Amino acid sequence: MTIGAQIVPKRREPAIDMNALRLRAKKEVTQKYSASLMSNTKWRTLFKALENSGVDIKGIAVKFVGDSEEWSPVFPGLYPPHAYVDLWPLNVHPLVEIEWIEFRRIVMKTRPNNVPPALLPQDIDAIRKVIEATGKRFPLEATEQGLRVVGHLK
Repeated sequence: MTIGAQIVPKRREPAIDMNALRLRAKKEVTQKYSASLMSNTKWRTLFKALENSGVDIKGIAVKFVGDSEEWSPVFPGLYPPHAYVDLWPLNVHPLVEIEWIEFRRIVMKTRPNNVPPALLPQDIDAIRKVIEATGKRFPLEATEQGLRVVGHLK
């Protein structure tokens, strides 16, 4: 941008220090949770197994440490470095930030123009079978709404 004869550079948003974000999340987990049940490797094994399985995952619910809300991103992308996951449209997050992920029997998909949300059935039994077929012991909980993978216990 030019003001008179002076050139003023465009303002840029500050870069996010992902390592600092990950370390803050680890600190919060050690202070506020009694146990961590999932490592970065276990999260990535879970997501990769589900991605490769061909099971139709219509949606997930995610709860992050230190956050009272649940979020509904698309299925996690594994292209970021090992300690992170892409939870679009939320952004890239450190895996340690995930308190839990839940696969719901009924997934609500929002639609534009004030159209009521679509209610999509999801095969929780098929998802459980894929998870169990990995041979890993994942911290699974049956909930009223579906199947939860627990990352941290309070």
